[in-house]
Amino acid sequence: MRLKRPLIVVMTLAATLVTAAPAAAISGGERVAAGEFPWMVRLLPVGCGGTLIHPQLVLTAQHCVDEQPGDSFTVVSGTVDLGSPHRTATRSTAHIGGAEWWNGADWAVVKLEQPLDLPVLRFASEPRQLRTFTVTGWGTKKFGGPQERFLHKVKLPFLPDDECFDDPWWDEHPEYPRSTICGKSVDQKSHCPGDSGGPALHRLPNGTWEQVGIVSAGSDCDWDVGEEPTPNYTDVAYFSESIKRAADQLLSRAG
Repeated sequence: MRLKRPLIVVMTLAATLVTAAPAAAISGGERVAAGEFPWMVRLLPVGCGGTLIHPQLVLTAQHCVDEQPGDSFTVVSGTVDLGSPHRTATRSTAHIGGAEWWNGADWAVVKLEQPLDLPVLRFASEPRQLRTFTVTGWGTKKFGGPQERFLHKVKLPFLPDDECFDDPWWDEHPEYPRSTICGKSVDQKSHCPGDSGGPALHRLPNGTWEQVGIVSAGSDCDWDVGEEPTPNYTDVAYFSESIKRAADQLLSRAG
């Protein structure tokens, strides 16, 4: 299993809001209820997802940040409907991310101009025993399709490491950390282009959600090729200390 191209679609806020009536975005998924994932945000114009891990910090994918010059994102929050008049839009001011995202360090922390009055999501600091996880996003439902106006979710099976890293490429490149979580696409269920930066979520025994991964690569939802892809996610626990340091550095900066 080799990492594939990142799953972003550059777009404007206006383009986001003219999306047609809701369909099953995040291929094979279902609509998210209002308030179900209140820490979910949308980064524009790159068309990526992200999660609020502090009132003023968003966790997303480094390849999303690389696509946008400077620190000039518009971050849309507070709604599952990107066309809602009640959505909140704020600007970003700075970011710190993983270097060389293509070798697995596909994470970034983005600082917002103003803190948001929304719940925040905890992220994993140690590996979890996973059987399934849930992915959320506003991405397309198939390759080349439009991104969605409404937030969707899908539950995917976890692919064990011995299957995730069974490609000989990994043995040939021992310098690359095995810092990826793999899912398994079944019956055309997967994240899709435009879902990059969003979370892979694990529900804890107390019913709360914890972020275990960041949508990175591995699935472009080109179902016409006749094969199920291997969705890839940045392993948040693997990089948890780096993410915490980046968050502390950003919060210590003025502005």
